[in-house]
Amino acid sequence: MFHNIVEILTLIASSIVQYIFYRRGIPKDFKPKRILVVKLDHIGDVILATPVFSNLRLTFPDADIDALTGDWSRVILENHPDVNKVWVYNSPAFSRSQKPTPLKEVFQLYRNLQGQNYDLLINLRGDWRVILLSLFRVSSKRIDRASIQVANKFGSAQFSSKHEASRNLDVLKRVGIPTPIQHATFSVTSEDEEWASKFLLDQNINLDQPIIAIHPGSPIPLKRWIPKRYAELADWLVEKKSAKVLFVGVKDEIPIITEIQDIMHRESISIAGKTNLPQLASILLKITVFIGNDSGPMHLAAAVGTNTIGLFGPGDPERFGPIGHNCATLRKKLNCPPCTGKVCRFGEEGCMSKIQVTDVVLTLKEHNFL
Repeated sequence: MFHNIVEILTLIASSIVQYIFYRRGIPKDFKPKRILVVKLDHIGDVILATPVFSNLRLTFPDADIDALTGDWSRVILENHPDVNKVWVYNSPAFSRSQKPTPLKEVFQLYRNLQGQNYDLLINLRGDWRVILLSLFRVSSKRIDRASIQVANKFGSAQFSSKHEASRNLDVLKRVGIPTPIQHATFSVTSEDEEWASKFLLDQNINLDQPIIAIHPGSPIPLKRWIPKRYAELADWLVEKKSAKVLFVGVKDEIPIITEIQDIMHRESISIAGKTNLPQLASILLKITVFIGNDSGPMHLAAAVGTNTIGLFGPGDPERFGPIGHNCATLRKKLNCPPCTGKVCRFGEEGCMSKIQVTDVVLTLKEHNFL
């Protein structure tokens, strides 16, 4: 509840700053030489914001386009071909496993950014300290997603759709910047591709057989599908499709994967904790299908163009679903409200329990993913 109140107040404050200090807007012939895009969210949200950088580069090919994001997401934007420089700031509002940036370093960041002479600041999602950046006039012009969100509540400025990626792009469209690029991207280098091929061979995985990556984890427990059903699905994939099942995730998710593998009757491989983000992306690029909960790896799989099935419960796939030509989502409890708690209002197993193994199998068949 407290977090929601702080977020609402932040949106209102950011909108007020936009209205008072940047009221004159963006002229039609505006051609910024230096742009700073602020997106402090978690990995999946930052991936969904990558079309913003692609469209900015398309419109302003000679501009320096920089980003301000959390350390957990820096590699996403450092790997993006349309980003020149990434500034790191770990906001207290978004830090999970990493510590927030100390206040002393925040003021040093202010000074550094003031010296960059940005022509345009694009605030996709910040916090109170980012609002101060605007008050310190880090840039001469500013556009702000919060302003659209607040106006949207009063019916004066409507988002073009419900999805996060579209709402990010609406910030550009509102000032006349074209947005023909709609899909998220994550660039995989040739070196990473070579590494992935060798890594998979070392795991005795034949690239000629179907490879199914499963991510059963999530930082939010209520977003996790039941381990027993992941085990049943994995066994079906091995028995019926002669697939190699590859469990992915971070080190902290190893206990979840171990529990699933202990239930399984067939063999599978876990590479949880063995890859960084670019390495995981290079592996996901080579697999047949990704199946997982609403989380960063799901968006990463979609961003590299892999067939992706996202399992949703408390999250809303219409707003946070993977975007791409080869993406599908499953959500059975349609009236489930967004929540991040540890206890589900619909029962002990939560709304994710409404998804059955047969639902995932049917989705695989309907989309010809296997």
